[in-house]
Amino acid sequence: MELIMSKIEYPEVELYGFIKGKGSFVIEENNRYLKISISSMNTLKRLYKISKEIFGEWITTYIKNEKRLHIGRMGELIFNLMHAKMIFEEKGIDLFSDKVPEYISDDPYIFGIFLKGLFLSCGSVSITKNYHLEFYSDFSEEFAQIIIENLQNLIGIKANYITKNNKIKIYVKSSKDILNTLELLGAHKSVEKISNTIKVRELKSNVSRTFNFISANATKTAESASKQIEDIEIIAEKMGLENLPDDLREIALYRLDNESESLSEMAESLNISKSTLYYKMKKISKIASKIKRGEIE
Repeated sequence: MELIMSKIEYPEVELYGFIKGKGSFVIEENNRYLKISISSMNTLKRLYKISKEIFGEWITTYIKNEKRLHIGRMGELIFNLMHAKMIFEEKGIDLFSDKVPEYISDDPYIFGIFLKGLFLSCGSVSITKNYHLEFYSDFSEEFAQIIIENLQNLIGIKANYITKNNKIKIYVKSSKDILNTLELLGAHKSVEKISNTIKVRELKSNVSRTFNFISANATKTAESASKQIEDIEIIAEKMGLENLPDDLREIALYRLDNESESLSEMAESLNISKSTLYYKMKKISKIASKIKRGEIE
């Protein structure tokens, strides 16, 4: 709606975007028409306003219910093809070519207006689960490549395309690139709202990752401590802790009294390095393993 309500500038350029998105050429006997079909009534109002500004009364428009496709009401604008061809040629636009005129493709502002028409006719954006912006229509591969290269060269936006149901989908996946694309279209307020949504989502995601990391570390610490205590209890039962070397006995007794501490916390309390503590805990574990195998009684 922000794009629909935006100021109309370079009407021929925006209409050109509509034509590339949902335009088709119709031949009826000796008559040739340019037809644009739009499913959104709000978008149709903007399209009609733009068309009237360019063609005056030389347009036909009507609404129909499209039951076959289950899309409800559709609006269509019809222009005399030769008249439209003449009007656009005056602006350096060839309706029958896939190439975008240089004055449009080389100017970010004018290219954004062209993309606005393209987006309103066949585009969509979603940030519900994954980030996704697309233009989906009967494009040629040449046209898709031109749009993708222009987005990259003008703004640094990474886009790609796929073929689906004999149509082409030009898409943008990165949240940053989607925001830049919407900014290019002139949807400034929407960019601010979506940007805030993305920031909140990323914050929640970071908190969740941090919690999971802490939780995983706590689980790992608990499992490690449990194994160490089990080894020490085996040694205490089978040979007695008093028979351990002084340094190992000190560590064993400290671990029994401080079951929940991590190795880092133990090392700090015992005033030794973590690597030294780890090495000595390994020696205690080896003694317990030997007792289990009957090598020490």
